[in-house]
Amino acid sequence: MYCRLAVLMAEKNPQLSQRQLARETSLDITTINRLFTNNFSRVDTSTVEVLCSYFDKGVGDLFDLRDAENIPKRKTRKYPKKEQTPSQDEQSDPRGAA
Repeated sequence: MYCRLAVLMAEKNPQLSQRQLARETSLDITTINRLFTNNFSRVDTSTVEVLCSYFDKGVGDLFDLRDAENIPKRKTRKYPKKEQTPSQDEQSDPRGAA
């Protein structure tokens, strides 16, 4: 089964992010990501209902029945991690906390 979540997101709003969709639907970001990347083995019916309602689409618009070898895997964008700077307490600790 192929999830068309990425397509529906782009059609609704090309700037719609997975995080924004998760906030607006109250679905877990991990659930959104697994559907977006087609890396799932099952889906809760409540999740399907929420997404169909959000996009005003039917189940057949969200999912497409395909052979497993015909399902492309999407990759999510990786953002570089921000460097962590020592906190104010760590910088001023005279004992030299390790």
